[in-house]
Amino acid sequence: MDAERNYCYVINIHSDRYPILKSLIDIEAGIKEGGILVVDQKNWFSLIWNDRLSEKAKDHLEMSWKVIDRIATEQNEPDIFIPHLRKQMIANISDTLGYSEKTVGRILRTFWKNGKTKQGLAPNFSNRGGKGKTKSSNGVKRGRPRKYSQSEGINISEEIEKIFRVALKKYYYTSKKAPLKFAYQKMIQAYFSEDQKIEDGVRIPIVQDSTRIPTYTQFKYFFKKENTIKREISTRYSSKKYELLHRPVLGNATKEAIGPGSKFLLDGTSFDIYLVSRINRNWIIGRPCLFYTMDVFSRVVTGMYIGLETSWLSAAMAIANSCEDKVSYCAKYGISIQPEEWESHHLPETILGDKGELFSKEVETLVENLHVKIENTSSYRGDLKSIIERHFRTTNDSVKMMLPGVINPDFRQRGPSSRDYRLDAKLDIYQFTQIIIRCVLHHNHHFLASYPREEMMIADDIESIPSVIWKWGVQYRSGKLREVPLDVVMLNMLPTAEALVSHMGIKFQGLFYGSATALKERWMEKARVKTWRVSVCYDPREIGKLYLRGVGDKGFEPCYLLSQHSQYSDRTKEEIEYLQAIENMQKAEHTEKGIQPQIDLITHIEAIVKDAEKLTKAQQMPSSKAEKLQGIREYRSLERQLIRENETYSMPVNQISSKSDSISPVSEDYFNDFDLFRQKQRERQGHEQDTDT
Repeated sequence: MDAERNYCYVINIHSDRYPILKSLIDIEAGIKEGGILVVDQKNWFSLIWNDRLSEKAKDHLEMSWKVIDRIATEQNEPDIFIPHLRKQMIANISDTLGYSEKTVGRILRTFWKNGKTKQGLAPNFSNRGGKGKTKSSNGVKRGRPRKYSQSEGINISEEIEKIFRVALKKYYYTSKKAPLKFAYQKMIQAYFSEDQKIEDGVRIPIVQDSTRIPTYTQFKYFFKKENTIKREISTRYSSKKYELLHRPVLGNATKEAIGPGSKFLLDGTSFDIYLVSRINRNWIIGRPCLFYTMDVFSRVVTGMYIGLETSWLSAAMAIANSCEDKVSYCAKYGISIQPEEWESHHLPETILGDKGELFSKEVETLVENLHVKIENTSSYRGDLKSIIERHFRTTNDSVKMMLPGVINPDFRQRGPSSRDYRLDAKLDIYQFTQIIIRCVLHHNHHFLASYPREEMMIADDIESIPSVIWKWGVQYRSGKLREVPLDVVMLNMLPTAEALVSHMGIKFQGLFYGSATALKERWMEKARVKTWRVSVCYDPREIGKLYLRGVGDKGFEPCYLLSQHSQYSDRTKEEIEYLQAIENMQKAEHTEKGIQPQIDLITHIEAIVKDAEKLTKAQQMPSSKAEKLQGIREYRSLERQLIRENETYSMPVNQISSKSDSISPVSEDYFNDFDLFRQKQRERQGHEQDTDT
């Protein structure tokens, strides 16, 4: 631009032409009329730093700068913009430095187009050679010449590329996961065969001459050029696997929640440990199922449940525990805490599940009655709940080395080191729950190194500790948490069933209960005439208490175990079911084993009866019914006397006193029972004849 600001030299950055003279008045008028647009310099100007240049590029830069340093100086302006003067300057530099005039002119134009800076002269070798572009052959074989083969091969045309795409789609991008070499071979078989031969009755394609077919290297080059990770994983495995393991992770789950209670995560897993029964510690009851609810915003574990099954019931208990007072909950397991150590006792706005427990009809109660939104991730997408999934793994890894009965990686492997860890089980479900509660308390007060703190948290110096973030969020981001009475939550989420009212009490799962209404209205007495069923709901964590639905002032009334079942009052539903299953197994086992003893008993009884019938038939005299029925009382008295004499204790001879030596012992043949009976019968018959006379 001249001093009077009337004229300037401009250069077209998209061409290889030199600068030309333009009037500033025309340029300003063009800007006002919209014919000329002002663009941001960053849209076309870029820098390449020296530390990113190769040694060859640095040498090229210094060579170019040597030219500019001698010709494109302020002393040479504006003469260098005038064509005939510039031509003379370029010729002089060419003679001095030994570069061609064409090279000097190209360096000069590059310097002007790239902002008149030294870095603008840096070569961009990555843009050279037409990377990614198909080279024209002009009838000549492209690529590196073959080293050992005599044939040149063929160029890959558009028609062959179409065949490559069809072969890859048909043989490689399939769920069979065939290797790339197999896809190449099938392509040659299908598209590059010209004849057939028959061997053992099988038609075998004859491949064309090697000079007319593409090589595997060419096929592989084309595959690498067009293949993408997303396409390969999605087609050969599944799109879910790509989304889970190979997709870019550019977001953060915390951004989905604006404060505590905005969203809870719910998930469950089987813990890698075997437990024993509290009723009988010789019984191994398998692996427990651990359920957590976790607040997305603060990472606080808000609820938990440990049972023996993964179902809606277990999920409901974890959600109910979110509303439970944690001081009283921990006290049930012998753990004393202060309210500030575990403050969460609320329902959230939204609960996110994984199409498992929350993907059922029972969840409608949670939505309609408790006004909680339910969301579910797609199947096999644990990464969408990575916060709670990671916490499960952390809990498992942090305690498993200290617990007996834990499953280790070498479980069920062959060899002398393999051991069945089920035999090491020592903990029951109560003790395991104590351990998990301790882990939750530790987590809620543990520093989270990777938590993404917000600007306001940093300004308020809030540490990345879940309980601290929760308190801060309640104070400054509240509004989503709702306190709901535990009874209301439990009655809406507890499983329902039917119990039978009988004369022994309200029967449920083999146990009997009683309630105030049942006693007051004499249900048990009425049940002697006719039984009926009532609707109940129950807490599987404590089967010692039921709730009668539709009874009482509040619409429900508790029922308690009767005294004969008090031993089950502190047991869970799973423990009682396990005990009943064991008892049924034992009953079935003894039933099977008792068949033979029963047969033995029947056989012995029948043998004795048969002997009695035989003996009676041999000794019994013919008589009438009246004769047989007379004298029963006398015969009974005589039989009793004989039994007493036979059962009389006889003192040993050496212990009998000297005064008794003169007593003669009674002969064993003194009494003959049958003769005595016959004698008495003859006497009675003679007495009856005298009476008749």
